[in-house]
This record gives sequence, C-alpha cells and structure tokens, in this order.
Amino acid sequence: MNKITSLTFTALLLLASPVTLLAAQPVGNSIDVEGVMRVAARKLAAFDLSQQNKTNFPTDAKGAQWRTVGAPDWVSGFYPGSLWYLYEYARDQKWPDAQAWRARAETWTAGLESQQFNSSHHDTGFVMFDSYGNGYRLTGNPAYLPILNRTAQSLASRYRADTGTIRSWGKIDDTNKFIVIIDNMMNLELLVWASAHGGTTSGGTSAELRKVATSHADRALELFFRPDGGTYHVVELNPRTGAVLRKRTAQGKADESIWSRGQTWAIYGYAYMYEATGERRYLEASLKAADRYLALLPADFVPPADFDSDLKGLEFKDSSAAAIAASAFLRLHRLVEAPALKKKYLDAATATLRSLTSAPYFSKGDDKASLLVYAARNYHTDPNHALTNTSLIWGDYYLLEALLQYRAITTPPAKNK
Repeated sequence: MNKITSLTFTALLLLASPVTLLAAQPVGNSIDVEGVMRVAARKLAAFDLSQQNKTNFPTDAKGAQWRTVGAPDWVSGFYPGSLWYLYEYARDQKWPDAQAWRARAETWTAGLESQQFNSSHHDTGFVMFDSYGNGYRLTGNPAYLPILNRTAQSLASRYRADTGTIRSWGKIDDTNKFIVIIDNMMNLELLVWASAHGGTTSGGTSAELRKVATSHADRALELFFRPDGGTYHVVELNPRTGAVLRKRTAQGKADESIWSRGQTWAIYGYAYMYEATGERRYLEASLKAADRYLALLPADFVPPADFDSDLKGLEFKDSSAAAIAASAFLRLHRLVEAPALKKKYLDAATATLRSLTSAPYFSKGDDKASLLVYAARNYHTDPNHALTNTSLIWGDYYLLEALLQYRAITTPPAKNK
C-alpha cells in the first residue's frame, strides 16, 4: 500500500525505455472502475457473510469458495486490506453503505491484533500494514498506531547486522543458514513508516528502524539483481559473515530464471523506498526491474508464472503479478520526472488494467470467489495443481489498489459550483 497519511489516494497522487507501449492511445478514464468496484463489493460481502469466525482469512480459490488460513499466515492481511479499499472508494463516491464497509474492515482487522507480536516470519508487513495500516490512513484511529509500531519492532527483530538484512524464512536464531527472499522488499514500508510515527527497535530508536530498512534494501541491491535487471528469488547467506552461500528459486522454474511475481516485488519495493527516502539508487533499481519485466511481457500484459516458462495457455499465467505491476507502474508514473517516462509507466499500467478488468482474467460471476482468475502461487507444469491456475487474494488486493490510483490520476478534479 502507499505511504500512510490521513489523505486518500486521490490527494496523494495529485502531489507529485526499451519498450514502446500504447503510443497512440490517449490516457483517459477508460477503465470501468465503478463496475469493478461493484463486483468487488458483491464478492467481498459474500465472503464476510459466509464466515461466522472473522479470523479465517481467504487465501486461494479454484472455484466459488475461498480456501482459508489463520491470522499468522502471510496472506491474512489482504482481505481486510481489500475491505479498507472498498470503504475508501465507497466513502469518496458517497455510496450509501460506505459506513458498512468501514465496519466490515474494522471487524476483520481486529482479528489480526495478535500478529503485532509475531516475529516468526518477515511478512508481518503484509499482514499488518495492509490491514491496520490502511485503517489508520483512512480513519486515524489512535488505537491502531501502537499496534503498527509494535509490529515494526517484531519485524526488525529478524534483522542481523552480520548480513545487513532481515531474515525472511527460518527460525530467528538459526546459526547455520540465513535465507532472504525478494518478497521482503515489500515489508520495508512498515519499518520506514513506523520510524516516522514513534516506532522503535527493541531497546533502540526510531532512527534504527529506518536504518534496518535501508540496510536491507542496499544489501538486496547487491544480492538479487542480475546485470540485465532480472532478479533472483532466494539468496542463502552465511549468518555469521553475510557471505553468499547460494542463489536459487523456491517458486519459479529454475534458479537462473525470472519468477514473474518476484520481479514485481522488486519493482514495487524499490519504487516505495525511493519515494520514502529520495535515494536515487532505489529509483534506478525499480526502473531497471520494471524495464526488464516490460521487455519480457506478452501482448496481453499478463506474465507467465515464470518468464522462462515455455508452457502455453492461460492456466500457466499469473494475474496476481500483473496486478502488483500495475500498482507499481502507477507509483513510478508519479515518481519519475521526464514526460516520456511518465507516459511509459502510465501506459503500461493502463494496458495491464485493461486486461485484468476484462475477460478472460476478470470474473464477474459468482462461480468464482475472486475478481481475478488465472493466477499462480508457484510455477508448475500441471494446470490442475493447487499452486497454479487458481485465484489469489493478493491479486484482488493489488487490483483494487491499482484501480484507486488509476482513478485518482485519470479523473479530473471536480469543479467548484
């Protein structure tokens, strides 16, 4: 999500290559944002109604029913976050049920309160910033602030100065192996934000939280990027020296291939770090990853699960990666200064959103629990496998996020009467 303030996406966004994309297409409000939001409202409300226990969170779906997970799972914040995005849109558009969306979001967010103390994985940024973070941005609820700051402290406890990074996977005290994944770039936002809102490391200072985030981002620049702008998924380090033991994949096709969702985590994460710090090296990293992604995209702007895949067919695509990319490209549109670059990334986002809000990727009917279909948790050669040819809750979350940004950019401000 974007840097939290009391402002809406609209106010935020009004501040502020090797591929030629849609050069002849004018930028305009050509995506049916209202129509998508209405479908999203129906589907999100249906899941809420189906769940007596508001601590079972959707994760993936092959059909009309979401599979669910508990609060500690890394995906648990995406459904509450989606509810907050619906509330934001409903409030701004003056839907009569806007307060009902806020109430739903508050109820589901409350089910994650215990996760502020979770230091067993690095994804508490996803879990808590998408839920409590969006809630704080939109309501200013003072009860949310200490929860976010305590979460940042838990996340920072996984940092080790010997490696200069936050441990992504594994036990916090593992002395044999230290695993870092590119996904971790998405959790740095919580640390930077908390450092500006009174959060601290355990026994430390707010400045140390920011230092942890920048240290991780800088080391990841060394560890994950290939010369062509492609990224690795997993890097294993010696926990005592920080030396690289191995670079590999866990969810892509091969160690040297480009797992498409990992590439979008890099684009998005480094774009945020540039916005938060003003450090040019982070913008350059995001642009490098973005240009590699764009150079490899198929004509419909929805990538395969792995860019080195030779599998054909929609069932081997990852619409969730495309949704993340669309949101990241809209951020880059805001951040770059050159008009040609601004157009390039806005056009890329627009083309991606056109695909994602149309058949075959967008599902209007109740036969699918989700908005987006044809997504992949992992690269897999069997379209019937649980990890591919599915729907993923974070795909829907980032689609809604991107649509809010898109609308803010392309809809002229209302004239005073």
